[in-house]
Amino acid sequence: MLEICFSDPVKACLAIAQHCGRDATGGAFAVITDKKGLAGWLLKHRAQREFKRREAELQKIAAPLGGSREDLVGLSLGLSEGDIRAPLRADVCPRKDCLRQMFALDRYGEGDLLDGVDALWDACMADLQKLDPPPAAVRVWLDDLPDSRCGLLFLADLLDGRGTAFHVVELPETIVREDGVTVEYRGWGEVEPQRFGTFLDRERVLPAGEVGQLAERWRQLKEENAPLRVVEQGKVISAGLDYYDEKIRAEFPAASCRVADLIGRALGRQKIPTGDAFIAGRVRHFIESGELILTEQRPGAGFYGAAVTRRR
Repeated sequence: MLEICFSDPVKACLAIAQHCGRDATGGAFAVITDKKGLAGWLLKHRAQREFKRREAELQKIAAPLGGSREDLVGLSLGLSEGDIRAPLRADVCPRKDCLRQMFALDRYGEGDLLDGVDALWDACMADLQKLDPPPAAVRVWLDDLPDSRCGLLFLADLLDGRGTAFHVVELPETIVREDGVTVEYRGWGEVEPQRFGTFLDRERVLPAGEVGQLAERWRQLKEENAPLRVVEQGKVISAGLDYYDEKIRAEFPAASCRVADLIGRALGRQKIPTGDAFIAGRVRHFIESGELILTEQRPGAGFYGAAVTRRR
């Protein structure tokens, strides 16, 4: 069975989830601190000890999915934004151009990430080839992020009526961890790989009629070909680029703040289900329209290091 997801980080998690278990090793952690000497060493030591403790707990519940990397299909196409009517092509394609715009953002002065676009696109096209001829069954890892919901509709349109069984594992809004803590996940990319297999009891097979309805919805969205697609009450609808603007405005600073802080609050407090690059684009729009004023642009700090304030 092919394991299908709609983002590169989730594909990486699935690769680990295939073979995780009690004897698995790996993982990484980072400590950001300005403490030096003994205080810094103690902080890192405590973080390492906590990391190892959490890893050991995760290994106890790990449920490997099995399979190999060849069974993984990552359709990281960003289908919630941009032109979806034009056919996908390996070389020149509006969809690839849309991804290129996302990667072109100079976030922290590190320069754009355009070198990664071709590699990501080639990987997506190679994974897409795994669906031709149509497989007997696919398992879709679905969450409520617009890219994921659009991905399911795209997949249904691609395979509708071709004999492929659709198994779907839908991420719940919250889970209660073993220590009693309730965790809210935005998407599969935030779930520890060891937990993926523990969600298989939620797997369901979509009836052929439901797959047909999903395919028809995608065809409608392609005809509309709006600049943005969003999820309302579980349904994907077409929208304008300004759809999330009021939520972003709710986080405009009373005083000056870094663009990164504004984006972080929009993602975290307003729970806008997009990537940071989309919100950064809207912040640029607000600067150009005069709703936000650029108060500082430090050399080498990138756009996220710039400071903005609301117009009085």
